[in-house]
Amino acid sequence: MTDIKDLKIKLKLCTNFIVKEVIALDPVIRRQWLYTYKGIIEYVNSNSRDLSQEQIIGASIYKDLIKQVEEFINLEKYEGENYNRFKSRDPSESKYEVIYQKRLKQIKEDFSDPEVFIEKIGK
Repeated sequence: MTDIKDLKIKLKLCTNFIVKEVIALDPVIRRQWLYTYKGIIEYVNSNSRDLSQEQIIGASIYKDLIKQVEEFINLEKYEGENYNRFKSRDPSESKYEVIYQKRLKQIKEDFSDPEVFIEKIGK
């Protein structure tokens, strides 16, 4: 039987894993993720009397995830800074490197570092 301490550790590890995954998403997809799960929380808050305890607990977990993701985003120097931050270094995925580099270039153009942008304007 799994004890409470093990469950707490597993939940913390899962939460950290999900936060890292969300932070590394394309900034537009990341916003969509936040929008979707904030909507779930709003739904649960509005309809809690009609939902099961498991659904309410699930929404509570989403709420914690959103809080952590938003805290991490607030630490970013510029939006998109952490895109694909935890990218696999698996050589068998090299065929995706071209796609990754193209998207990274697009993100740098769409969500540029404010200091680099100011430097470009100043020239």
